Amino acid sequence: MLKKLKSLKGRFRYNDQEMPFLDHLEEFRQMIIRCFIALFIGLLVCLPFADRLIMVLRAPAEPYIIKNAEEVLDQTAVHLRISTEALGANAVRKADDGSSYYELEAKMVVPESAKSHKGGIRLQFSEPAAAIKMWLTVTFFGGILLSLPFLIFFIGMFVMPGVKDVERKVMTRIAVFSGGLFLLGIAMGYVVTLPLALGLMLKIGGQLGGESIWFYNKYIGFALQLLLGFGLAFQLPVIILILGKMGLVNSTQLREKRRHVIVGLLIVAMILTPPDVMTQLLMAAPLIFLYEFCIWFLYFSGNRGVSRQEETVDLDSEDETDPDEEPEQKKDTTEE
Repeated sequence: MLKKLKSLKGRFRYNDQEMPFLDHLEEFRQMIIRCFIALFIGLLVCLPFADRLIMVLRAPAEPYIIKNAEEVLDQTAVHLRISTEALGANAVRKADDGSSYYELEAKMVVPESAKSHKGGIRLQFSEPAAAIKMWLTVTFFGGILLSLPFLIFFIGMFVMPGVKDVERKVMTRIAVFSGGLFLLGIAMGYVVTLPLALGLMLKIGGQLGGESIWFYNKYIGFALQLLLGFGLAFQLPVIILILGKMGLVNSTQLREKRRHVIVGLLIVAMILTPPDVMTQLLMAAPLIFLYEFCIWFLYFSGNRGVSRQEETVDLDSEDETDPDEEPEQKKDTTEE
């Protein structure tokens, strides 16, 4: 077992030997086949659990979903209200078999908590095949997420032999940092943003007196788009820090372009999230915070740069020295 692990580890080491083009093409073909096999296995594993994944995506909206009458009666205690006058002798009836029974008029009393559907959601399917499409969509995204470590492993086996040890360490750290931010973005979107967005939208709809009738597959698509958008948007610090380490940007430049970047982040949030202003603002807020984090990280790491004011001061000082030098040159020429 240890020998196999060492041999796999050796596949990631730098190899300076030149490989023919056809051999490179064969390695690339094997990498593609392995990735497809890993993705196919991930889809097969997630397919039986698609209903549970749907329940996980549905959980943030569960408190707002209107249940049918049978579920309400099963989970809610109801009462029968019978008047005392109905229990008289006139209420006794005779059946055909000779048995006696009471024929009463009763009123069913349902608690107000079971009757209040204001601001609730009714989930419906838009077409006969909508449930199957939703099942396959959730299975596809679940399969990608499950097979993602194996996909990265196979791609690394193809790329890493051409990368030197120093660069490999940097790429490994970037990959770990990027993966952590991706999971953090998904977690924040699921725990914080999705429940807040649903609550706000339903509250506004309830105040306007409307009833929220949503297509089930549309809601699942909304949740998946929001979670994926948050995961991708949280890659912003990775891009900025890479550019900073390459010397293309510094903390001073980021500070001076803050206003433009905030507008750009709002546009990015509008593209990555569903068309809802609240959801877009809930995404843009953490992105702005991460942008400020990148500014201070580059500042304390020494990549500070020079501001425009300092550059103008230097230019002014150079301009002030130039007139003084010209008379001296003239004096020298006159003396000669």
